[in-house]
Amino acid sequence: MGERADLGGGETLRAPGAGDLAGWLERIGVEHPKTVVRGVGHVAEVAARAGLNPPAPVNFVVAGTNGKGSTAIFLERLLLASGRTVGTTLSPHLARFNERIRVDAAEVEDEEIVTAFETVEAARQDVALTYFEYAILAAFSVFRQRKVDASVLEVGLGGRLDAVNVVDADVAIITSIGLEHQDYLGPDVEAIGAEKAGVMRRGRPVVFGAREMPNSVRARAAELHAPLVANGVDYQHAVDGCGWDVKLFDGRRVRVGERPRVAADNAAAALQALAMIEPDFEPATLAEACRLATIPGRLERLDAHARRWVLDVAHNPHAARFLRENLEGRIAVAILGMLEDKDHAGVAMALAGRVDRWVVTDNAAPRGLSAEELGRRLPVRHARHPRTRDAIAYAVSTTEVNDGILVLGSFDTVARARQELIRAK
Repeated sequence: MGERADLGGGETLRAPGAGDLAGWLERIGVEHPKTVVRGVGHVAEVAARAGLNPPAPVNFVVAGTNGKGSTAIFLERLLLASGRTVGTTLSPHLARFNERIRVDAAEVEDEEIVTAFETVEAARQDVALTYFEYAILAAFSVFRQRKVDASVLEVGLGGRLDAVNVVDADVAIITSIGLEHQDYLGPDVEAIGAEKAGVMRRGRPVVFGAREMPNSVRARAAELHAPLVANGVDYQHAVDGCGWDVKLFDGRRVRVGERPRVAADNAAAALQALAMIEPDFEPATLAEACRLATIPGRLERLDAHARRWVLDVAHNPHAARFLRENLEGRIAVAILGMLEDKDHAGVAMALAGRVDRWVVTDNAAPRGLSAEELGRRLPVRHARHPRTRDAIAYAVSTTEVNDGILVLGSFDTVARARQELIRAK
């Protein structure tokens, strides 16, 4: 996330001009954790004025430390395959803002987002809104205008105080709990779990997608009498060479002859969430989602320079361990770029034994580290190439045809590498 402050209260935005999305984005600022966790009362107020809540007749909220985006995308595809129209939010974006607002698996165009921003601005009055809050409310406006059947809403940071939490989820999904943003969410997994559990609603189901659950999540579900369905306990799944097998919480087994293109734990959580509101979905729904659900920068596989590339925005040890579990084959070189406030050593150590060589590169985001500074913080031997293009060239020059190369870390690093690799295809 970026580094600029949010808009001050009471200031009225001057309309940038019809279709000028870039102008709107310049005026609403840049996303930053300090402004994501202000609370939700003021967002609810603006949403109520504009008639934007709920954004759809059926609403799913996806929280968690890692895996939110791929879970949201898989659920989006499941809903589409079951015949519903669906609006989806993702956060943050990899290449352009439009990735954050999707209808029926397609990014919304600039003009529609600008109209949504104008709707939000007209309702804002003297309420100060941040970048993320503007984005979420604009998404709600688009979904209401399109009259989608369901929304899938990815939480930006935390849960309890996140703007998405103005919506009462029909089903909440918590993908995983790990250490992240401890300055804002708490010092340990129990505190962070309590923040994520803020998306639960009384009497409404919750799907927990990881194999280990903090006590704080279980306690909050019990307090709210919210049915809690946990991976490995209430539903199970397994991937093998012949496909994917899922046993749902109601005992039904679903078998599909291919594996999901996103991490299977995240896909299973999405499938279980769909089953909570649509127990009679067709198995063909699952096969279609397995084929079509992909998201740039999350276990994304590319072929370029006669090498096998994996791109993933893993930027904390929890995500790096998850990435390790889902990597296929040997990784000859890993290219790493990170923000300043991350556990750099922890990310590298989580992949120890799976990566032969490391190369570090500059991160161009406002809180990004230079290759030199990142290198000083790593406990592994590495090469340093500040320019992404040079880091890619180094990786290619030190590997053989069909070797695996991993690009990971911040969204900025992965986005710039992805752009270079797509040009080279």
